[in-house]
Amino acid sequence: MGNRLVTLGTALWSLAEATVFFIVPDVLLSFIAQVSLKRALLAVLAAVAGAVAGGALLHAFASADPHAAQALLLNVPGISPELVARVAGLIEDGLLSGMVMGSLSGAPYKVFVVDAALAGVPLWTLVLVSLPARMLRFALAALASWLIFNRLLGHLALRMRRWMLAGFWLVFYAGYFAAMGW
Repeated sequence: MGNRLVTLGTALWSLAEATVFFIVPDVLLSFIAQVSLKRALLAVLAAVAGAVAGGALLHAFASADPHAAQALLLNVPGISPELVARVAGLIEDGLLSGMVMGSLSGAPYKVFVVDAALAGVPLWTLVLVSLPARMLRFALAALASWLIFNRLLGHLALRMRRWMLAGFWLVFYAGYFAAMGW
């Protein structure tokens, strides 16, 4: 039962982040990886499914009402007109390469989804591109957490490792939102 709830929670978190939530599912994935890499990788699959589902919903919304979708994006903490323009530049070299570069540089997936919808990218193309782009990012987050907190710092108590990871995410988001002018 516990694993199913974690998996469902990860999928829902990822769906929310793909649409309007502003904290990445990597946070949850990194905590899961502190306990079990296998559980974390299963959660990665759930996160990918949630992200693709959220991306499909947002794509449909943006296709139906582009102005409302753009307004929605700009009301999400950490998203600015400058970030939207940066994502448009990343996509110029291709949607997949743009998504991969964006996911590794802090550009939210939801911005790519809206930009793709506005550019007329079909939903099936978005889904096919999203699968490897989201998988790479989420798997790297889980693997990095597992390596750092299980292998390098595994001698510390789990409680201490959790506090350290929580501190990392607090500092990360403080810096991210400061850099975004929020």
